[in-house]
Amino acid sequence: MSFEEFCCEILENVVNYLPDYNIETAKIEKVTKNNGVECTGIVIVLEGENVAPNIYLDYYFMIYKQGRSLDDILRMISEEYERARDTMSRSNFNVDIDGLRDNAVIKLVNYERNKEKLKDCPHIKYFDLAITFRFLVKMDECGVASALISNSDIKKWNVSKEELYQIAKENTRRLFPETIRAIDEILPDMEEICPDLDDRNKLYVLSNESGVNGATCVLYDDVIKNFANSMGCSLFIMPSSIHEMILICCEEVEKERLKKLVKEVNKFIVSEIDYLSDSVYFYDLETDKITI
Repeated sequence: MSFEEFCCEILENVVNYLPDYNIETAKIEKVTKNNGVECTGIVIVLEGENVAPNIYLDYYFMIYKQGRSLDDILRMISEEYERARDTMSRSNFNVDIDGLRDNAVIKLVNYERNKEKLKDCPHIKYFDLAITFRFLVKMDECGVASALISNSDIKKWNVSKEELYQIAKENTRRLFPETIRAIDEILPDMEEICPDLDDRNKLYVLSNESGVNGATCVLYDDVIKNFANSMGCSLFIMPSSIHEMILICCEEVEKERLKKLVKEVNKFIVSEIDYLSDSVYFYDLETDKITI
């Protein structure tokens, strides 16, 4: 089956795998995610409700092509739907100004690749990136879910972009505290890639405890400054993906060499949806400034 035929099969049959729910409609929707990546999902709406989880089908089509039966996949989708419903029932999804003060968070994305979407939502330009605002729906052992805050949202809440930034930045650090670890701790096989111990000792990974959208930690107050002070040198900051930044404790490294490395990693390793930037940033310990 083609992907379109697969989606039609799921749409026609999934209701039979959810007999305990009063389903009003089921429909296929395309959603534009980070960097303009388009994903296809199935939305199953119950009678009397106007909010429903979106279950993305791209992964399920992949495992279908690998040999999983349609019956298995329909069961997996129904189980994911039930888990999502359970999460929704337990989540305090209070999308008002009070909920905003506890649940608004920030996320760094690439500016150019999200330019169209950014027209409809508050954001702050940060070099070639953009700081966006999201409403945290849930955070548990199964993962993190959030919704993009739009211009109409902040108008409704009567909150300025500047106030939203202060609220969201504080929330993000509280909910997603930063971690900085030597690269050997993250990549056990790093010794094979980079056999020189001195070189490896100059590489650190900045992220957060969840490992989700951890590149945003570069915006936390004094995180880069304190780390640079502890190492006694300025830093190169190399975006690995939206989930982490690589901190390089060596001013002698050629910036152009790092930029070439970032481009190669982004081209061959980082998925399109996780891409952040091909740029390399520099933190000057003397001036306490980041430049591009």
